[in-house]
Amino acid sequence: MRNRITPMYLTVGLALVATTATAASVSVTGNPVLDAWAFGGNSLEKGVYATGTANYAFDVYTTGLTIQSGSNLEISDGALSWLAGDLVLGAGGVFRSITAAEAGWTAFSGTAVNSLLPTTAPYSGPKLQAKFGTSAATWYVSTVAPGAGNGSSSSANGGGRVQVRTSGFFRTGTPTPGQTEPWTWDGNSGQLLVLDKSDHILWNTNWPGSISISPDKRVARMIWIWDDTAKQVTSWELLLNVSLLDRVAPDDYAGLFPAIGDKVILTVQNGDAAFTDALTTIVPEPASTALVLLGLGSLVLIRKRK
Repeated sequence: MRNRITPMYLTVGLALVATTATAASVSVTGNPVLDAWAFGGNSLEKGVYATGTANYAFDVYTTGLTIQSGSNLEISDGALSWLAGDLVLGAGGVFRSITAAEAGWTAFSGTAVNSLLPTTAPYSGPKLQAKFGTSAATWYVSTVAPGAGNGSSSSANGGGRVQVRTSGFFRTGTPTPGQTEPWTWDGNSGQLLVLDKSDHILWNTNWPGSISISPDKRVARMIWIWDDTAKQVTSWELLLNVSLLDRVAPDDYAGLFPAIGDKVILTVQNGDAAFTDALTTIVPEPASTALVLLGLGSLVLIRKRK
């Protein structure tokens, strides 16, 4: 018997949440603050910073929501549609500088905070990523200050995880040669987009016969805000439709799926080079917590009766 969410149980359980959950299912904007996502600290803060030498500073936000009919997350796309009632996990950030003292450290080492953000046209990068872990994830934060972190954010400790990312080479003006989709930082600001390439989503299943596969990239979405005055991406959101991932999973899949309450690694990377990994937990907005618990409780009751 495979250890997965069956479509019938998922639909019935989440429907109970979707009937009344408005705070948890509104449209997304690309700014997790405006969307009332849960704040998880700053990426360089003690208790959040995991590893990496880039010293990117950004506030971390997460959400767990159900799609409401009429929101921009309800996407018609045949067998890969995002449906009302689907469970979606989100991780995102807002760039914000921070001092070592504010972050709880004596001092930072290495690269100056946020000095790797692009400063000259055509303003390419950085790469924005999220590793959505499962209940088996064993990631942990650093006990030493940035940028000499000794925490863990490796895929091997993910316990089965889904990694979602933007390109590391998006730029302003015109698309970078070699892109699959015609996305640019400035031209597509505020738009809910499919990932650029098929391998920009990677599913490490971590179950007997474990494999790393790329499910259809339409299982995930990305959205960001570009500030044309600052010449930077200022905020972003990466989204994973867990219900859709379940629908496209192999019939014999017996592993875990990412869920509310599981760990997530949010990464900002300088192309394919230096990076900063921040560790937090997926939580819903406070107003929707009870509704999510109601939905999960209904799933348990349905399974017991079955």
